[in-house]
Amino acid sequence: MILGEPAPTQADLRFSIFGFPVRVHPFFWVLCIILIINSSNIDLKQLLIWTAVVFVSILIHELGHAFMVRYYGGRPWITLHAFGGLCSYQPIHRGPLSNILISIAGPSAGFLFLAIVLSGIHAAGFPVVFVYLFNFLPMPIVAVEFPSPELNTLVWDLIYVNYFWGLLNLLPLYPLDGGQISRELFMLGNPQTGVVQSLWLSVFTGAIIAVLAITKLESIFMALMFGYLAYTSWATIQAYTGRGGYGGGPTRRGW
Repeated sequence: MILGEPAPTQADLRFSIFGFPVRVHPFFWVLCIILIINSSNIDLKQLLIWTAVVFVSILIHELGHAFMVRYYGGRPWITLHAFGGLCSYQPIHRGPLSNILISIAGPSAGFLFLAIVLSGIHAAGFPVVFVYLFNFLPMPIVAVEFPSPELNTLVWDLIYVNYFWGLLNLLPLYPLDGGQISRELFMLGNPQTGVVQSLWLSVFTGAIIAVLAITKLESIFMALMFGYLAYTSWATIQAYTGRGGYGGGPTRRGW
């Protein structure tokens, strides 16, 4: 499976939440720093706020998957690592609809979490409005600034991670949830070639986003990440067609 679960280390942070085992690989914290290192005028407070937001938001995302897996009789575990998060579980008997619902549950949990936060902000008297990102994508923002700069940073980071990242996660790109959903939809139309078709869609999607990241967002990191995901999808096509399908290891839903 693409971008599988990293090997355990002595530096792992381990805990349990709602009965789900959680492991945080040390490279997860490195990821948080890398994602913000290119920003200008970043101080320690902003770094800590960003790290806390990424940690809580990705954990909530994976909990969305985990609760849905439990609903279908699985016993999931969560890993936060250098590429985000994984909700892993041994294969359970389920159909295409349950697979799609498990995949959707992750970003839905993030959207719901953000909606609750923004509803509370709006109820406190701070208007929440939508602006258009890239002239076509509606994105919620708080229309006025808070008295505290740290609170402004916190709210913006929550919106960025749970909304913008949530939408990116729904792209038809492996191993993102959108890639898992597209696989199920392709397999409904053609069980024999659906996986390969969804992987080719993943290759082209990753390549397009990588180009846009360079030309429109001027983000080298984002371009490298999506370019790498496109490459791993292509490599998986070669492995898949060469051995006639995937094995029966743990299933994973990744951010």
